[in-house]
Amino acid sequence: MLDKSILKIICVFSFILGAILGIIPLIPAFIWLAFFCVMFLVAPFILIYLKKLNLIEDIEAEKSLLIGAISGVTAFLGFACLYFPIALILQLIFKIQSFLWIKVLFFNFGFLIPMVILISLLSGLLNTFSGFLTAYFYQYFKPKK
Repeated sequence: MLDKSILKIICVFSFILGAILGIIPLIPAFIWLAFFCVMFLVAPFILIYLKKLNLIEDIEAEKSLLIGAISGVTAFLGFACLYFPIALILQLIFKIQSFLWIKVLFFNFGFLIPMVILISLLSGLLNTFSGFLTAYFYQYFKPKK
């Protein structure tokens, strides 16, 4: 099991990473790239970062599943907290057509919150899988002693 201090580090770091990835799709050409990174690549990045800082002694399957789920959910919440309000402001000021769907979501606020929760849980599931793959490949390519 993980310590509370490591869980706090995972939550804060993945929220910040999600917020950074929430700025990138404001350039319309990079929307899908940033969304793909939030959905799949946050957990491997955090696992490798924690291992590099020696906060976890070994990347095991059980830890990678837990870290992947937590980091995926909090990363998408960070992504949504930054991307949706900024995109709405850009759409209201500059009338950018690629952000029109966000205006529709904000005016149907009862749909926005369940959608963000559902997609964050989906992000947690997909990051759990990619975190598990990271642990598997780490164990497979780890030098034998």
